[in-house]
Amino acid sequence: MRLATRLAAAFLASTLVLAPSGGANAQGSSKGANPQNVAVAARTQNVSPKTQSAAASQALPAIAIKIVPGSTIHLVARSSKLPVSIQNDFPVNVRVQVHVAPNNLSALIPAAIEVNVPANTTYVAQVPVTAIADGDVTLRAWLTTFSGISLGDPVDLNLVINAEIEESLVGAFVLIVAGLAVVGVIRTRRKRAGQPT
Repeated sequence: MRLATRLAAAFLASTLVLAPSGGANAQGSSKGANPQNVAVAARTQNVSPKTQSAAASQALPAIAIKIVPGSTIHLVARSSKLPVSIQNDFPVNVRVQVHVAPNNLSALIPAAIEVNVPANTTYVAQVPVTAIADGDVTLRAWLTTFSGISLGDPVDLNLVINAEIEESLVGAFVLIVAGLAVVGVIRTRRKRAGQPT
């Protein structure tokens, strides 16, 4: 911040010193120039462009909307929604596109979805995901505008797919229902067989 302030003051001073004037008036102005302003302008010329660029970068505001990294996500179904937390520090609602790309073919995810993140809050976007195979998947998630400008840095999310758990639970439920049905039929037949004709 001190460097940015120094460059701003130097720029203003150099502008005053280098203001256009003609002939003898220009020479007289140079002779009567404030020595402090001339010294500041000289220091400005000695600052390298790289240093000026760094100072300008420090003066720029940070991205106020970003993806918040979370804990490992466990997927126990073939099709579900992937929660992606987005923090919006802007005082207005922001409409962004959420991109999620897996590092292997164990999961199938659409190219991007559009969400409207409310102001000054953390919004959880629901990204559709389809499990192709069980295993660990690293997801690269990032935000962009409609014109494709990236917002913030990409974030890696860890996904563990155990879709066979759902299939096992469904299979067990079907077996239990079928077993109860068989027991009911057997008991009904026994009752009928015990009744006198």
